Amino acid sequence: MSAYLTCAQVADELGVSVRTITRWIDTGSLEAVRLPGGRLRISQATLAAHLAGWTTSSSAGAYAGPVDASGAAQCHLPAPGTGGESHA
Repeated sequence: MSAYLTCAQVADELGVSVRTITRWIDTGSLEAVRLPGGRLRISQATLAAHLAGWTTSSSAGAYAGPVDASGAAQCHLPAPGTGGESHA
């Protein structure tokens, strides 16, 4: 396996969308390298470091999200009215 992964490879491995991966990159929570032409690559070491702050739910077997040092779940949602949601 390559030392660098595409956004699609990371998304597939984690069971999330490619958009989620690019959102993590855009917000700075996941570091990536931008290649000439604009394509993004994530190193396996960077991904492993990113995942070290996450946990899996043993009961659901799903990707549960980040935790703090005490093991409490963290949730970073946009504040209402900041463009994080759309209302029709």
